[in-house]
Amino acid sequence: MNHRAAAYALCCIVALIGVPGLADAPHLRAGDTLTYDITVQMNERSATQRGPAAARNRNDSSAGAGTATVQIVGVDPDGTANGNLTVDLLGFSHGQPVNLHKSLAVKVAPNGEIHPASAIDPLLDQTIALADQSIRDIASRNVHAQPNWKWRLPATAYPMVIAFNRTLRGDQTFQGLPTLVVQTVGGGDYTAVADPVQASVALSGTYYYDQRDGLFVGQAMRTDSSVSDARSGDSVDSSTLVTIVLRSFARATTQPTPSPTAPAPEQTALPSPEPTVVPTELSPVPLPTVTPRTQ
Repeated sequence: MNHRAAAYALCCIVALIGVPGLADAPHLRAGDTLTYDITVQMNERSATQRGPAAARNRNDSSAGAGTATVQIVGVDPDGTANGNLTVDLLGFSHGQPVNLHKSLAVKVAPNGEIHPASAIDPLLDQTIALADQSIRDIASRNVHAQPNWKWRLPATAYPMVIAFNRTLRGDQTFQGLPTLVVQTVGGGDYTAVADPVQASVALSGTYYYDQRDGLFVGQAMRTDSSVSDARSGDSVDSSTLVTIVLRSFARATTQPTPSPTAPAPEQTALPSPEPTVVPTELSPVPLPTVTPRTQ
C-alpha cells in the first residue's frame, strides 16, 4: 500500500453528498469576475524500516501562493454560470520550484459550488471538492435558527466517516457581501482490529459563505493526517493549511455603444494582482481564520 498517497488523500478528504441548494435565481451575470487569493502549505514526515538508515526518516515541505480568477461568460436558465477559470501559483515542492498556470472551463452552481471542467492540481482539486461539500451543507440550512449542528462525510481512502461539529460564529461583510462565518472542526479514525494499517484525520478551520447570493467567499482549513502500517513499520504524518480569500468581485457593467463619429474610449490595462504572502509556518491555533479585504 502507498501510505504516502493514502495520507495525502486523507489530508484532502472529500465526499459526494447531494444536498439541494437554496438559490433559485441567477446570482451571477455574464461579464462578472471573481478573483481569489490562494495560499498552500504542506509538511510531511515519513518513516520506514527499509533502506539505508540515513534515509529512513524524511521531512518534506511544499508551499505556494497565487490567484484563481473566475470570469463568467454566460448563465443558464437554472442559474448555473458558465465561465473560464485561470489559476496561477508560484511556490516549491520537494525542494524544487513550482510554477502552475492553468486555464480551463468552469461552472458555478446557483448555490456557489465551483466545478472545474478538468483537474488542476491534486491538492487544489480536493480542496475545491471539500469546499463544494461545505457550501452544500451551509446552503441547505437555516443557520441563524440552528447555529450549531453536526455534519458527516464518508472518507474515500478508508471505510470511516468524518464527523464535524459546525458553528455559526457570526455575520460579517466581506467585499460588500453579507458573509456567514462558519467554524468547522472534525475528524475520524480507521482502527480495524484485523488490519495492520491504522489511519486518522483531523480537520479544523473556518468557511466564509454568502448564503444570500450563493457565493463562496473563502476558507482557512488545516488538515492533519496520520497513516501507519504495523506490519512494515512505515508511517506518514501530514499537515496541510490552505487559505482561499475572495480578493474582488467585479460586476459586469453595461458600456454605452459609441457613436460612429466618436473615438473609442482608451482601454487602460489593470496591474496584475500580487499573490498573498505564504504563511511562514502552520497556524498554531486549532481554528485557522482569514480576514478577506473589505471595500
